Amino acid sequence: MPVLVVCVGLTVGHSSQAVIHGLTFPGAAISTVKLSIQHAHFLQSTEKWEYYDSICSAAIVGLKPLTLLTAAHCLKEVRLTGPKDLPILSIAQPELLGIEEIKLSQAFYRSFEAVSEDLTQDVAVLVFDAKVQSAIQPLPIRLDDQLPEVLMICGYGRGYGEADTRHPRCGERKPVRDLSDFYQVLPKTYRDMDEMLHLQAQTQFLYTQELVHAEKALLAVNRLNEADQYDHTVPMPTVGDSGGPWLVINAKGQYELLAITSLVERFYNPSAHWPFFQKQVPLSEYPYVAYGLRLSHPEVLGFLQYAQHSGADIRFTSAPLFPYAGRP
Repeated sequence: MPVLVVCVGLTVGHSSQAVIHGLTFPGAAISTVKLSIQHAHFLQSTEKWEYYDSICSAAIVGLKPLTLLTAAHCLKEVRLTGPKDLPILSIAQPELLGIEEIKLSQAFYRSFEAVSEDLTQDVAVLVFDAKVQSAIQPLPIRLDDQLPEVLMICGYGRGYGEADTRHPRCGERKPVRDLSDFYQVLPKTYRDMDEMLHLQAQTQFLYTQELVHAEKALLAVNRLNEADQYDHTVPMPTVGDSGGPWLVINAKGQYELLAITSLVERFYNPSAHWPFFQKQVPLSEYPYVAYGLRLSHPEVLGFLQYAQHSGADIRFTSAPLFPYAGRP
């Protein structure tokens, strides 16, 4: 399952678990689908191809034609087919959403190499010929730089011990207010417990910021509870949730798409002084930060407008938000 993961001692790479720990929603209600993607990796040692599949999430942004947004890193090493070299992928269980006769017709995305160097490139637009029988409401993309008070993050990830579900899970989260303040990720109490590990984690965090190459490109949520304590049961997107929507609600009670899940950051080095490491929980349950790529960022917006002009069905809005989602 491809995902952008940054961790101490490692570069961007792979992981194998996903966490959302949220409530299950019907995919049609939040316009979110699961993608099944085929990949091919060439093994230099044996000079043979290795094939594997992965799962990512995607948001429905248009129906005429059916248009999805997902993370470009989901298409790392994707297998291609046909004269247009289109990715080999499918919408999982489309009958749950009333979608029939599906065929990918266009794909707009940049290479994984470009994405790994600049996270503003981590968006893909997929256009399908399809018949949509249900009353799915496509998600308009919000063109507003205001930071919402609350947002809802959705995806098809599955955490350790969680049963698989045919529907996405969602969780409401408060975004991190200031990405330059590392104490909003790991509060000072954790530095007092283990200053060296806290410093290592902060160094990694700053490296992630350099990957962005632009201000205001990312939204972030941490894994702290209301008491500012690290809590592995708090809803948190990771692998499998990549490309899933970060939603706000407008004044009419309709969902709007603010961002998509892009990068997950974990600090793996355990500490005997940090009490949460003493729990019997696998390391896959320890993401500290999850980032959503803002779709209103100028570089992202320019890419989406290009796809729109090339045939994708994408709508933009800046309508008033529901009161709780406004500027604090």
